[in-house]
Amino acid sequence: MNEKNTEIKKNAATYSQELEWLNEVVNIRLEKHFSNESFDIESIPSPIFNSEDSMYASLLAKHKLNKFERLIIISSMAHVFSPNTFDKFLIKNKGLDKRFTEFGGKIDDKNSRFIPTLETITFLCYGIQIEERFKVQAIFDEDHVFNKNGLINYSLKDENDSKLSRTISLSDELTQLITLGENFKPDYSNDFPAKLIQTEMEWEELVVSPVIHDEIENINVWLSHKDEITNNKILSKKLNKGYKCLFYGPPGTGKTISTLLIGKQNNKDVYRVDLSQVVSKYVGETEKNLSKIFNMAENKDWILFFDEAESLFSKRTAVSDSKDKFANQQTAYLLQRVEEYKGLIILATNLKPNIDSAFSRRIQTIVNFTIPDQRERKVLWTNFLSGISNIEKETIEKLAKEYKISGGNIKNIIQFAWLLSKRNNCPLTEKEIIQGIRRELIKDGKSLDSIM
Repeated sequence: MNEKNTEIKKNAATYSQELEWLNEVVNIRLEKHFSNESFDIESIPSPIFNSEDSMYASLLAKHKLNKFERLIIISSMAHVFSPNTFDKFLIKNKGLDKRFTEFGGKIDDKNSRFIPTLETITFLCYGIQIEERFKVQAIFDEDHVFNKNGLINYSLKDENDSKLSRTISLSDELTQLITLGENFKPDYSNDFPAKLIQTEMEWEELVVSPVIHDEIENINVWLSHKDEITNNKILSKKLNKGYKCLFYGPPGTGKTISTLLIGKQNNKDVYRVDLSQVVSKYVGETEKNLSKIFNMAENKDWILFFDEAESLFSKRTAVSDSKDKFANQQTAYLLQRVEEYKGLIILATNLKPNIDSAFSRRIQTIVNFTIPDQRERKVLWTNFLSGISNIEKETIEKLAKEYKISGGNIKNIIQFAWLLSKRNNCPLTEKEIIQGIRRELIKDGKSLDSIM
């Protein structure tokens, strides 16, 4: 049995024991309720697990969940995987010919299934005790373990509903972890306009100036020691819990690859925000789209990478019409969310002067990615041509000296030259490279003379 199937089997075993406990709680609670007898949730022992038993068991141990919180988790799962668990709540009060309101819950019109709400869990745990029903509202507190770690989602509150009338569901991340035993990595979608990006390159392959390397190392050091800031009361008061960077410079100078290597070295996922899907002409939509990203990323320790960031982080303007007003509101919202984010945010732009000064004040590291110098260009030409062509060192020296172009340009040139050599059924030579250089420059509206 492979590792994945083993994790699924272990999680299923834990779930089955929790489900047995939930069924016992349901049966005894209803029995005591209809016979007007007292009931104490502590009288029904919950299963005892070791954190090594499964991912599910590890979750319970890690967050030290009490019985009410455990009932929320198992009820949310049972609604999906064992919906018959709640069939007993479909019974009607014969005297009134309607459902028992104290059970809470909602009915799925499509499948006629009972969907538990927080009121249902409260009834299971505490019956109709008023004091306890008051207390359970603490679950909505920002610092509650569920909200602080993004473990569960609440349905939207209907106009005439109470807080306890909201249905609950596990986050996609938690569901995948305690069922399949895998860490959840969201795919790009309308609900999550960001994409996980990775690189096969290694740190030693990054060719940038020593100054840039030094600034990047500051970022790596922060990522290595950021938990010290969070866990130290003195440091947490004096230092920012999050870290914000601005990478600026011409295209192809290493902004994206540096971000990816930072993530790779520190074992952090890098999500590139798709600004074309985020920015909307409709009032409030941009903020809503950004909220989806920040809410999902909260407490995940992801690196958020905003490429072409000037479209979102541009300077605020004097208000002359409604467009200016709403643009400024977007910037203000961004300032707030960027300030609150406890992980690493990297903004990349070709146009540093266009970044709003309010963002600049919140940025810990600003890195200017410049066109590589002659020495760096020689290394780039050598690296890209290695294993592809036997062009002499003197030719590489000449290319590095004469053509002041970025690493991204060089990569595109080599790809074109290689394809051209295949098309002509000949070795890759300086001739193909020069044609590639000319073609690359035409794309940028330049000529050979302009960069020599």
